[in-house]
Amino acid sequence: MSTEFKIIDLEQNFEFEENFPKRYVAPAHLHAFFKSNYYKIDWAEIGKSVLGRPIYKLTLGSGSKNALLWTQMHGNETTGTLSILDLLKFFRSGHVVAQTILNEFTLDIIPMLNPDGAELWTRRNAMSIDINRDFLATSSLEMRVLRGIITKKRYDLGFNLHDQRTIFGVGNLKQPATLAFLSPSESENKEVTQTRKKSMGLIADIYREISQILPDKIARFSDEFYPCSVGDNLQKLGIPTLLFEGGHYPKDYYRRKTRKYFSLALLAALYYASTKENWQNGWENYFEIPENSVSFYDIIYRNVQLSDDEKDTIDIAVQYAEQIRMGDEEITFVAKIEDIGDLSFLHGHEEIDARNRRFFSEETQFPKIGMQADFQLDEWFIVNGKKLENWG
Repeated sequence: MSTEFKIIDLEQNFEFEENFPKRYVAPAHLHAFFKSNYYKIDWAEIGKSVLGRPIYKLTLGSGSKNALLWTQMHGNETTGTLSILDLLKFFRSGHVVAQTILNEFTLDIIPMLNPDGAELWTRRNAMSIDINRDFLATSSLEMRVLRGIITKKRYDLGFNLHDQRTIFGVGNLKQPATLAFLSPSESENKEVTQTRKKSMGLIADIYREISQILPDKIARFSDEFYPCSVGDNLQKLGIPTLLFEGGHYPKDYYRRKTRKYFSLALLAALYYASTKENWQNGWENYFEIPENSVSFYDIIYRNVQLSDDEKDTIDIAVQYAEQIRMGDEEITFVAKIEDIGDLSFLHGHEEIDARNRRFFSEETQFPKIGMQADFQLDEWFIVNGKKLENWG
């Protein structure tokens, strides 16, 4: 174990980039910040989005190894972007870990590949293309920009930074998957190639370190092969690629805690990539990480009665949809009914026992999937999914 990399000390002294305290990141705000604060480093426009918004790349470090990191190819997934901002702040600190990374690596960072989607808080770009499924066709301008960068330099390592939904848990544990990692497959057979072993070995290092401060909340993303995805194809090209997914931490819907752990995981990956002679060492430990499981809803109301007959009892699952409203600086959450029935094998990030309380709504006799989560359970008023504690 490294004597320099002390994860507990790093967590205790962790600092956010406070110019970005919210989960929503406006492209114009991000680009103005880089222009004002990072003009002394290699910072350049490398292309434009479908709607003409600039896409930038920052380069820092003086090492012989080359790494490419990109964020927000899905516009509504900002944890990677925010963690890059935190990472850049850490690199300015002069910490020995920062010096080690920057001496070993030259880092090319694309901090928002899909600014059109980011502006509107949508997964896809302005043409409704999922950029992460466009590696082969390159139908999107944004993918052409990314592929153009990939072909200009021989990269030793890639980081594909994403967010995942609150539905994911850690294996059979009743724990949310706050972080998930993946060494993407290179074929449908999911062979463990030498390239995959390298990214697996680094992910095993991340897991060992971050588990000390985030126990039981780290998962392994599905390694189903996606022939048109970026990570799968980069690994086929011989570039070890790590996929990061930022997920839910209890009572942290704005993902402040997730952001911190995501940032520290990035540091761990870059540090061990800087100091390990053979990245594949310990790759077998990758499979000790529990798999991601679809096991959660945001809220579950248990034992809701639909009639006077006690047998007509069901669970109601509520899930939040995220959106940005014009003029707002932060996302809002709109609660809708996602599922109805026997949900005893699933978990809620919040669970409320509504035993002996009957469902009422002005709109419908019975709950409907997709309806806004505004209803009554006898004397309880549920507004936007939440039980009002003090009514009237």
